[in-house]
Amino acid sequence: MEITILNENKEMMEIEIEGEDHTLCNALRSELWNFEIDAAAYKIEHPLVSDPVLMVSGKNPRGKLVKASESLRKLFKSLKDDFNKKIK
Repeated sequence: MEITILNENKEMMEIEIEGEDHTLCNALRSELWNFEIDAAAYKIEHPLVSDPVLMVSGKNPRGKLVKASESLRKLFKSLKDDFNKKIK
């Protein structure tokens, strides 16, 4: 996965996430709402030929995007660990 910053200032950040789809973007968009943002959305022009663009608006969008990513990473690790315990 490669992330390209398309636009960034103190109140807004737009990134392109190469090779991803609705699965990651929707989880990230949803998690961002836990970090006091003004808006979070993404778009995929065409799922076969374009990469998603995620937009975050509010104070310190970069920091909140990092926090949301870390939160999701912890959640998925916990889910994986719980799943592995149940199937053994």
